[in-house]
Parts: sequence; structure tokens; C-alpha cells
Amino acid sequence: MIKKIALLTALVAGLFAFETATAQKKEIDIKKEYVADVYSPSQVMVATRVMGYIKKINVEEGDVVKKGQELFVVDPNDIYSMLNQARGALLQAQSGVLMAEMAYADAKKDYERFKNLYENGAVSKRDFEKMKLMMDIRKKQVDMAKGMLKQAKAGLSMAENQLKYAKVKSPIDGVVTMKMKKVAEMALPGYPVLVLSDIHNLKAKSFVKEEDIDKFKIGMPVTIKVPAIKKEFSAKVSTIIPSADPATHSYIVKYTFTNTKGLLPGMYAKAVVNIAKKEAVLVPFSALTSRSGIVGVFVVDGNVARFVPVTQIAQDGENIAVKGLNGGERVILYPPANLADGQRL
Repeated sequence: MIKKIALLTALVAGLFAFETATAQKKEIDIKKEYVADVYSPSQVMVATRVMGYIKKINVEEGDVVKKGQELFVVDPNDIYSMLNQARGALLQAQSGVLMAEMAYADAKKDYERFKNLYENGAVSKRDFEKMKLMMDIRKKQVDMAKGMLKQAKAGLSMAENQLKYAKVKSPIDGVVTMKMKKVAEMALPGYPVLVLSDIHNLKAKSFVKEEDIDKFKIGMPVTIKVPAIKKEFSAKVSTIIPSADPATHSYIVKYTFTNTKGLLPGMYAKAVVNIAKKEAVLVPFSALTSRSGIVGVFVVDGNVARFVPVTQIAQDGENIAVKGLNGGERVILYPPANLADGQRL
């Protein structure tokens, strides 16, 4: 009976033979991650050209908008009053021109009549000159009336433009990053209601501690990870601002993307930077385990499994760079939880 159990155990152990891999020595890139933010260097403060209460706002923070899209509307009641006044002034000016032209036409007829009488000696030169002066005055009155008509037309055009300005549209393709007014609040010319960021011109930036700033060079490649959309973007260091924040002793480093599709201003990101090269031993991630809180791997030593504590240095694809191994060791992959140091294989 005991022999049968031993044989069965050996068969089960053979069925569950351990999978192994060889620890490889290799020069790897040592990478470090820095917290980054995606931002737009091109921001537009959108304000109204007319004063009035905000009637409606069609967008919220975070909304993507297109150029020409209506953003908000200012109550145009005051503008309608201005428009009606301008229309009344135009009608009055048109009537003034008509009356002035009629008076000029009458004065011109009187002048022509007196001219004939004067040439025939029927009226005095003084009376003739009075008629000519009156005609000239009426002509100037026509010119003045036409000038007032021109001003009235300009006033109407301005009032109509004011009405057009009551509907504020987006000047760019962008995203709403700040909403500074609410419906029913007063909008004033020159004071922004919304802030838009250009979504076609995005960058990222990090705050880098002074002990790491020497690792950054203009033009060096950087990988930007954006967890929200689960994507990685290629970028380059474009700016290193050579002035540290005196409170945090951090420098601002800016990155320029080669492609920004899917990115939006304000997204949280991580900038992955190669800070050095180092020779290390690589093992598959599946070889790592822990015993009594100590991270290590099981190494095949003849027909015995030996637990070797290791320190993780960096990740290289699906492998982990570790300290504690020399390279060339056979490590056990997916070691079971009950595998113990010194256990026979």
C-alpha cells in the first residue's frame, strides 16, 4: 500500500513538473516616472462685446466645442431698445433729406427764374444774388441732411451688430476649461465668461526635483502615459525652465507630443524618462514570489529549489531587472505557494 502511494505521488509530481527560465544578464534602461499634466498653451478668454444679463449658457466645463458654435447668449432687451432708436433716427434722417432736397429744388427754380429776370433787367442784382445765396444754403442743407442720414445708417448698423454680438460663438476648436459666469449674472464687455483651450496644440509638463533635473536634456525622448484613456504617447523634452520654485525646489519641464489624438487639456499623465543605463539580471515577472514578506525567486539547484531574495530595480517589458542573482540561474516560473526553500524537485 505504501509503495502504491509513493508511486502515485511520483506520477503526480511528474504531471506537475515546474516550468523554468534562465536569468539573463543584460544592459537595460533605468526609467523613472514623473507626474505630468496635459495642458494647452493656447487659451482663449471668451467675453461679450455688449453689457447685459446672461440669458443662457450652452456649454459646461469639459465640453468640446467647434469654431462658430454658439456658447452663450446675453439678454438683448436693451439692444432691441437701442435698435428701435436707431431705426427711428434713420427714418427721421431720411425724412430730413427728402425735405432738404425739396427745399433745394424750389430754391433752384427761384434762382433760374430770377436769373432770367435779372438778365432782362426786370430785377435788381441784389435780389438775384439773394436767390443765388438761398439756393446755395439749400444745397448745403441737403449735404448736411445726407451726412446725418449716413450717421443714422451707421448707428443702425452698429445696433444690428450689437444684436449679433448678443450671441457669442466659439472663436476656435477647443474645450471649455473654465466657466466664470452663470445664467442671470451680468456680463460686461472685456470680462470673460468662459475660458477655452485649443485642443490641437497640447503639451505636457512635470515638476522635477532639483536632484533629477540634470537627467533632462532638450530633445530627449519621453513616453507619456495617460491612464484615463489607457494610451501611451511619444514626446520630447521641449522646455526646461531654468528657475526653481523656492518652496518646493522643483523645476518645470515641458514636453511636446508628436501626436495628440485622444488627448484633452487637464488630463493626468505620467512622463517615463530613461535616466541611465545599467547592467542587470532579468527574470520573468512570473518568477517573483514572496516568503515571510521577502520578495525573491526560486532557483533550481540540482534537484532542489532554493529561495533567493532579490531586489527589484526596474521593469523591462515582461521581465523584471533584479539584484541578488548573477545571471545564468534557472528560476522557477509560477512557483506554488507551498513550495519551500530546500524542497526536492
